Amino acid sequence: MVLRLLAACAASLALSAAASAQTALVVVAEDGDGTCEQQVLDTLEAVGYGTQTARISPTPEGMEVDSALVAAIEAADGEISTVLSLGMAPATYSALGVAAYGNIACDAVFLDAGGEVVLARALELGQPIALQAAVILYPETMAGSIAVALLSGLESIAKPSIGQIADQVVAAGGSADQTIMIDTKYGYVAINLRADLAPKHTMRLTELTREGFYDGIVFHRVIEGFMAQTGDPTGTGRGGSELPDVEAEFSDPEVASFVRGAVGMARSQDPNSANSQFFIMFDDGPFLDGQYTIVGEVLVGMDAVDQIKRGAPGSGTVTNPDRMRRVFMLADEI
Repeated sequence: MVLRLLAACAASLALSAAASAQTALVVVAEDGDGTCEQQVLDTLEAVGYGTQTARISPTPEGMEVDSALVAAIEAADGEISTVLSLGMAPATYSALGVAAYGNIACDAVFLDAGGEVVLARALELGQPIALQAAVILYPETMAGSIAVALLSGLESIAKPSIGQIADQVVAAGGSADQTIMIDTKYGYVAINLRADLAPKHTMRLTELTREGFYDGIVFHRVIEGFMAQTGDPTGTGRGGSELPDVEAEFSDPEVASFVRGAVGMARSQDPNSANSQFFIMFDDGPFLDGQYTIVGEVLVGMDAVDQIKRGAPGSGTVTNPDRMRRVFMLADEI
């Protein structure tokens, strides 16, 4: 995509994962760029929006932009949730009653740089609405991810679809029925469970996931250069599920090792005390081999794992920790 955000309206766009239920109206000026229009439509559709278009002639100016856009919305088929105007001057947009992006124009300067430059421009403008546009228009780029992080508290439609994740999992050698999905504020994390290594622990994680046990649980212990631990409903590191503990299923280091992305089962000093807590390795940790059960590996989403909020040096205790918004089996949602 090669869009430059020159200005933005005052209305805020509430981003949500239910983008598929929303329809965007793309309004194009009389002499608008057809290529630009198609890029905008393709991008909106790629992230789940329904789209409609309207071309206005002659091109309105000043406050006439408001009335022209109102007329376009009224003439549209069905309910419109978002309006994007191409090639028209920005106005107040006060009468629209929907979220709007003003004066989005294509610019050859951005052909090579794409979303990164759009984000830089948004930051230069200092306008949150422009950051939101970076999320929508550049969902697959680092710009979109950064914009999501900057827009704290907003749900993002920038995440790839579950179907896209499933394709990535298969391409990485995994299977949907053995993959746990963790929805974080930074994106999805897909963990391929290793029933070949730890069938009892795999069964436990699958069972708890399908019960919704992990939904909302925090990453309570996160140590830079080591790992991020979660799975304790109390958030203290001392809790677990009501199910009995699982006997150790340690792997021979020649078969499986605690490398970056490996997922291990947390336990107390008793080797047979793993229950619901697990951890994801930031870096290799061969010193854990043969001491903890390897239950899986991250196939997709290590970039999200890397952004999990770190805890205090040494203890790893996290203040206001990140959480797993929702955890589900990939096969249950495709």
